[in-house]
Amino acid sequence: MLDDAFTYGGGVLGFAALGAWLWLAVRAVPTFEAFVRGFDDELHLGRPRDSGRTRLRHALRQAAVALTAVAALCLSIACAIPD
Repeated sequence: MLDDAFTYGGGVLGFAALGAWLWLAVRAVPTFEAFVRGFDDELHLGRPRDSGRTRLRHALRQAAVALTAVAALCLSIACAIPD
């Protein structure tokens, strides 16, 4: 019973971490408009970057790392428990 809880719990957390990493990867690729805007404003004279978005991305990155670590821990405990 405990083995199954760690196995399936680790699997679910692993899929949640995978989703978070995929979302971060998709958001890392800039759109064409953002790419052109970056070249137009090389001196950063335009509006400042949104710090709320940066904080959200940083928090999601921390959550993805934590989910990955917990999923690996759960799966390693599940493998260590004999059936």
